Amino acid sequence: MIETNHGALKRLTRPTRGFQKMRTAPVTLKGFEVMRMIRQHHCILRHQGVAGEIRL
Repeated sequence: MIETNHGALKRLTRPTRGFQKMRTAPVTLKGFEVMRMIRQHHCILRHQGVAGEIRL
């Protein structure tokens, strides 16, 4: 499972030309993962509207 996600993340991070600092890498990768989960409908909104979108 991790290896299949690695290929998709590698394609996403290539245009960013790497990470400048180590502290930005996990934050950026987490954002990529959240966007991928939203696209694949793997998140559940607890509340309708903006309040539900804030908490993933």
